[in-house]
Amino acid sequence: PNPVILSAAMPMPPMLIAALLVGAPLVMMVQMLLRHQLTLELREHGLHARGEVVRIRTSWLNGKYRIVEYVFPLPDGSEVRGEYKEHRNGLWRQRASEGDTLEVLYLPDNPHRHQRMGTEIGLLGVVTGVFGLVVFMSLAIILMMNAPSKKDPAPHGPTPSSRIRNYDGPTPRSKPRTTGQPQQLGEY
Repeated sequence: PNPVILSAAMPMPPMLIAALLVGAPLVMMVQMLLRHQLTLELREHGLHARGEVVRIRTSWLNGKYRIVEYVFPLPDGSEVRGEYKEHRNGLWRQRASEGDTLEVLYLPDNPHRHQRMGTEIGLLGVVTGVFGLVVFMSLAIILMMNAPSKKDPAPHGPTPSSRIRNYDGPTPRSKPRTTGQPQQLGEY
């Protein structure tokens, strides 16, 4: 049997579809909230550092993106490395080049928790993102609940209701009347 034909004939299980339509937006929402929380921590406790782009490579997972690797120094002389993705075309922003400088905010007690300046997520971004994801999940759940269930196909031709009569059941036999005299029912 051809596996392509079999996979086209077998639909995805509803639970898998529900997990994708609800689970993926939930994961995105949690990531967005964590990035916002980091933004708030950096606003309050973050230290500023100037970093440098040290390497740019093409993403092996998706060739449309470039991975920009950077490094920034800490006051004790050690360095922290980080990376981010940018679209290869770079339509709205100037694309990074090796040797470019960038600004970073980092937490002094954990410098690996840092953000590039300009990539912070504010409250408006979080509210907008969460609202959009909630609307998407709600529509996905409504569509899943109202999706037609797979039933046996309807028989072709007229419906049998016009040919079916109600079942009345057997009528009870009436008992012969007794007149008080014994009656002979048949020959012996």
